[in-house]
Amino acid sequence: MQLLLIFTLVFALGVAIFAVQNATPVEISFLFYRFQDISLVVVILASVLAGALIVFLLSLVKQISFFRKIRTLEKRIEFLEKELKTKEEAEKAQVIEPEKEDTPAEEQLVTKS
Repeated sequence: MQLLLIFTLVFALGVAIFAVQNATPVEISFLFYRFQDISLVVVILASVLAGALIVFLLSLVKQISFFRKIRTLEKRIEFLEKELKTKEEAEKAQVIEPEKEDTPAEEQLVTKS
């Protein structure tokens, strides 16, 4: 996590230095729009911010899908744990019942001898 933060800060510093050193006014054309005498600093920083926003939104969608999958899997785990507990209790009950049935028969054999 710290490595990512350091990389992000170094990248931001590099973009800022690059933008400040290229402060020439430029003309921007986009579709039917034309912007004149806009500082290249503004264009560079706006482009970087737009890219960062797009990456953030795409990662947010991915995070939401991960959280939904985690929630679904946690519910599945809870269901399976309850099912396992029920089966273990049923198995214990089956093991205990034959022991109770064997005891009177053994007592009858012992008393008859």
